[in-house]
Amino acid sequence: MNTLIQKNISLKRFNTLRLDSHCDYAITPLNIDGVVEAIKLSEGKRRVILGNGSNVLLTKEHYDDSTAFILMHRLDDLDIVDNEIIVEAGRTLHDLAWFTMDHEVDGYAFCEDIPGTVGGALLMNAGQWEYTISQYVNWVEVVHCDDARIERIYPQEGFFGYRHSAFNTMDAIIVRAGLSIIKGVYNDIFEKIMYYKRERYMKQPRNYPNAGSVFKRPYKNGESLYVWKLFDATDMRGHQVGGAQISDKHPGFIVNVDNATSTDCVQLIEEAKRRVKAEFDVDLELEWRII
Repeated sequence: MNTLIQKNISLKRFNTLRLDSHCDYAITPLNIDGVVEAIKLSEGKRRVILGNGSNVLLTKEHYDDSTAFILMHRLDDLDIVDNEIIVEAGRTLHDLAWFTMDHEVDGYAFCEDIPGTVGGALLMNAGQWEYTISQYVNWVEVVHCDDARIERIYPQEGFFGYRHSAFNTMDAIIVRAGLSIIKGVYNDIFEKIMYYKRERYMKQPRNYPNAGSVFKRPYKNGESLYVWKLFDATDMRGHQVGGAQISDKHPGFIVNVDNATSTDCVQLIEEAKRRVKAEFDVDLELEWRII
């Protein structure tokens, strides 16, 4: 068996905002062959790929069977083969960081506290501070949705950008990647992991569900701006619609404080964009993927 098919399920555990959306049709691949099967089983439907569901906003409370959700969490193999990390798309970045520490591989400590999977990280070139996942990519395997063909891609210059990759323009599902190995020291890697974790805990909301930074960093007249400063200037810090709130701790985040709905989140985003546009003539661009 390569896939599991489920009908009428809650997607609450598959999005880190913990919105209780439901779907009529979901497929869980158990391996890469299962992804090929999932493409064939979902032919004629709109496909939505979900891993951990961070950086994702489900905008509907119910998705009928015209949409097929392909849930990637069981695609989670992780190993070192021929001096290369081989990791499947459904494995979490948290797991990747601790795995590399155990094997004294340097460079991946920044991944530990990013709440996503490898597939999602490759799609959006996830990172923090001076690090991004693209710095370590040797190759990525995808399954094309038009013909279920598996292709190994060796990214060239320009393939990855800030919170973006060329995968966003491809009708394909990321299934596996080969990542480079740089020898490190166990204790040094552990110290880096704990440093990055402490920094994020100090600055980011942890007491309520969230889906990571909502907006990309905006620019005006070539100048980089900070979303939290724009929100403080427009009284958005702590602003709440229904159960969704602009975080008091870090206004760059929306948190689910009281059983927020998809509608609550959408209305809060629109209000934030409206106020910033009116006050600063800046168009905020979502970092989240909208479903």
